[in-house]
Amino acid sequence: MTPWDTLPKVELHCHLLGVINPALLSRIREEGGPILVPPESLAAVYPVSDLDSFKRWVEILKPYQTARMEAMRPLLAAHVSNLIEQRVVYAEIMLSPTTFPPEPKAFLDAFHRWREWASDLERGRIQVEFILVLPRTLAPELLERDTVNALDLHRAGLVAGVALVGVETGESICRFAGSFERWRDAGLGIEIHAGEHTGPESVWDAIKYGKPHRLGHALSAFEDPALLEHIRSQGIHIEFCLTSNLRTSAVTDISRHPIQTAKKLGISFGLNTDDPGAFDCSLQSEYQTASDNFGFTSEDFTAVFRNALAARFAPRLRHPAHAE
Repeated sequence: MTPWDTLPKVELHCHLLGVINPALLSRIREEGGPILVPPESLAAVYPVSDLDSFKRWVEILKPYQTARMEAMRPLLAAHVSNLIEQRVVYAEIMLSPTTFPPEPKAFLDAFHRWREWASDLERGRIQVEFILVLPRTLAPELLERDTVNALDLHRAGLVAGVALVGVETGESICRFAGSFERWRDAGLGIEIHAGEHTGPESVWDAIKYGKPHRLGHALSAFEDPALLEHIRSQGIHIEFCLTSNLRTSAVTDISRHPIQTAKKLGISFGLNTDDPGAFDCSLQSEYQTASDNFGFTSEDFTAVFRNALAARFAPRLRHPAHAE
């Protein structure tokens, strides 16, 4: 047992689709649950070791990108159970709107049922919130629909934030600016994946047009001192995903990851798994990686916990003891 096994933890950056691995699919199949991809097919693209192999993993799981709630429910149950075992007391899970029916009333009704499932899984030991994800490639004619859906879900207390996700191409996110403004004015948390496989200009662009509360990855920001100072002074939280960054070759060597620099500069950051099924990691193993490679101590992990909890998108903690 490590000194941080018993420490409370927070995870803010994990895609529900990303929890899928061959073992989980095999277990669901054995239990008579629905699976959309044979575990043998997914096993064929392991191990994920670079960006190309990650793209192949995503392609294999394409049926799950438009899967309905019933197929996603066992994934949620397995993930929440794993989080509880790791002493995660607060988690935000990224979820695609394509999981739910497109018609507005049916969409809202279905999400209410999804929220009820999640609440049953919490068992008073964890608080689970949801972030609605939008891909950078979202068709313009669908942006207004998803903008309104996110606002409706937030008013109903069903989602805490929105996230712009997907592999960066160098294209500006300016076309999303109006939606970000509407979400922010309504009180939704804003997260943008930026600076993972592109330069600091991608992070600047995200800040200019999205004004995010949090940045996913933001590795290239550490190439630009002025950008880092802006992130620090504005209190923008960075969601670091150590294993993910290594497995997709966003960093070529774990020793080159900027997490230590972030700590020295006093930048708010947390530890996350991103896609634990693809990268064969857990929040516990992320802690181990930070300890083994960067000398993080229990005191450092306590600071990580407090920073991540402060950066959460849900304003109310349903279990205040979890903040201790």
